[in-house]
Amino acid sequence: MRHQCTPVTDLDELIGREDGRACFRYGPIPEAMRRGEELVLEGSSHLSAIMLAKIRLVAEDLFLVETEERILPGEGFRLVLA
Repeated sequence: MRHQCTPVTDLDELIGREDGRACFRYGPIPEAMRRGEELVLEGSSHLSAIMLAKIRLVAEDLFLVETEERILPGEGFRLVLA
């Protein structure tokens, strides 16, 4: 799975957010974690050091408050910063 990062990429974009109908839309991080897929964050040079640190933390153990679920990385999950 690939995701293009820009200077305005935030955690909501990568983790997910509620849409206008109060339905949670999962972002690329939880999707790749669940599937045990490799996630390539293209353009990661646009992200700040703090943002990269947060991404690394949530990619190990993610708890979504909105859905009250914990997502652990599936076998084969890998995060690649490109």
